[in-house]
Amino acid sequence: MRYIGFDIGDGESAVASFEQGSGIEPIILPVTGCGSVLSAVGRIGGEVVIGDRAYTDELADGLSVRFKSRFTYDQSVNEDIMAFAAGVMKDLQQSGQLLGDDQFVIGCPAGWSQATRQRYLELMRRAGISKPQIISESRAAFLYAKYAKTVALDVDILNESALVVDIGSSTLDFAYIVDGRETGVGTFGEIALGGGILDAELLRFCVEQSRDKKAIEQVFAESKSWYSYCELEARRMKEAYYTRLSKDGTCSIKKQLRICYDGIQRLALHMDGDVEQTITNRPLAVLGGRSFAQAIREALGNAAKLTAEKPPRLLLLTGGASRMPFFRESCKNAFPDAVVVCCPEPEFSIAKGLAYAGWIDENLRAFREAISKEITEERINVVVRQTLPELMPGVLDALVDLLMDEAVLPIFRDWQRGDLETLNDMNGAMEKRMAEVLHSRMTEDALAPSIHRWVRRLTPTLQEMVDPICDRYEVPRKEMALDLVANGGSRVDFSAKEMLNFSFVGTMLGLIVSVVVGLLCGGGGLALIATGPLGFIAGVAIGAIVSLFGWNKLSDQLMKTKLPMMVRRMNSEKRLGSEATRQKLREAINKELYGDSGAFVGQITKGFSVSFRKHLQSIAQAAEIPIE
Repeated sequence: MRYIGFDIGDGESAVASFEQGSGIEPIILPVTGCGSVLSAVGRIGGEVVIGDRAYTDELADGLSVRFKSRFTYDQSVNEDIMAFAAGVMKDLQQSGQLLGDDQFVIGCPAGWSQATRQRYLELMRRAGISKPQIISESRAAFLYAKYAKTVALDVDILNESALVVDIGSSTLDFAYIVDGRETGVGTFGEIALGGGILDAELLRFCVEQSRDKKAIEQVFAESKSWYSYCELEARRMKEAYYTRLSKDGTCSIKKQLRICYDGIQRLALHMDGDVEQTITNRPLAVLGGRSFAQAIREALGNAAKLTAEKPPRLLLLTGGASRMPFFRESCKNAFPDAVVVCCPEPEFSIAKGLAYAGWIDENLRAFREAISKEITEERINVVVRQTLPELMPGVLDALVDLLMDEAVLPIFRDWQRGDLETLNDMNGAMEKRMAEVLHSRMTEDALAPSIHRWVRRLTPTLQEMVDPICDRYEVPRKEMALDLVANGGSRVDFSAKEMLNFSFVGTMLGLIVSVVVGLLCGGGGLALIATGPLGFIAGVAIGAIVSLFGWNKLSDQLMKTKLPMMVRRMNSEKRLGSEATRQKLREAINKELYGDSGAFVGQITKGFSVSFRKHLQSIAQAAEIPIE
């Protein structure tokens, strides 16, 4: 499978190809013989021509340039964009560079809305591109930086905090990544702030200086083709200037143009340090009265504010306009503590990153599908059932101690003091209080240590299920490391709430109340209330009644009787709260939970399995950087 990254830029465009499993970085596919083709389209003799052909051999009719920057607000450029994309596809097909199953990935500015992206997608389909995918160019830039060997970035810095700054002809895009993934800030940018603005300003400045100013302005008003031709030449002069500027700080470039339209007009293009200062610092209507340099500084300042919580340690500059020295300096000033890295071939980084993105997205889709199919509930249930005996002792200890201390004994003391008149009243109050305790934060906190120890015990076995799938799909194991318990909390949504369902709570309440009341009123024939000297007398009386009416009738009658305060205050609390009583409760609850029905065990295994699979899908979704 090959993935084709198609970067349609406002000034230049490029196409890159990446073959899955080749181990080779994406390669640039030449269009009209050029690695980077001018984003220009027109017609000569009715035939659509693109790139240099649109104005070098002869000036094409309807020559259009910088059409992408107008896409968001000018529907008249739709046909130009579609014609240009179709022209690129035709050239690739005629040169034999396309295969039948190639998957195309096309970039768009990060600031475009979903509706705008959808319109763009439809144009690509109309241009003859089958099943195109649209992703943000800033994401592509980050993927290029992450995978391209030619960039050679420190991966640790890249994965810690990075800001990709992609400045092209029409837009300034940002992608903010922390720990190798998109943050809540994600991608953002300026959809009308790119190097193309300087192309137009350079041309305007030179026209203002020309003796044929009025005539040239008249030509531009009447001929779209001649204006586009002159703007392209201004663009080339700007690029040549910045290229030379890196070696010669005082360079100056000049070129004479002949405009043949209703006569001949001459336009002298020139650029040097003074011209650069003028066009970058004078107020521009297209920027709301701000200068280009001011707008750049404000955009970078806004990016610094948005990333202030964890400032980027790395600033990756890409896009053709990133060669401008004043832009690089502005980036350093906005992020003084960041390492600033410039892509070695900024004109190709987006196309190559798009090709990488196609492979990564498809691979991750297959990876997530494998995780879902292979890590089944049945496999997880086996692991849970095998380790459940390690969970329950700690859970029962914590629950029994909590309920005795927070519900049973306090309510029993209320009965002793006479706040509750009968054992039936105590029974009802005890059930209510235990229900409140079981649904409180106290229970969550009490059970958390046992649950966390158990989850940690499960983790290595579960990890062994995941790792082979990671290896098969080239997903780093560290991206899918199952750190299920971190910072005192569980990453799997499984806690006391998942264990204490309605059935479990009902079982707990019934058992504890029955055991407590049994100890008070019976306990194998010896009631807790029948202890001590006075209790002995009560015990004799109870024995006599039992012999006449039977225990069941006596028990029911005792539950409704207002026992004397002296009887209530006998030394029964100590035995009620004793370890022997607690152990009896543990045994009773344990026997009930592991009864023949197996309902509780089923609840635990299903609850954990569902929660774990949900968590697994979540981290699989974020195994790469899902920036849109």
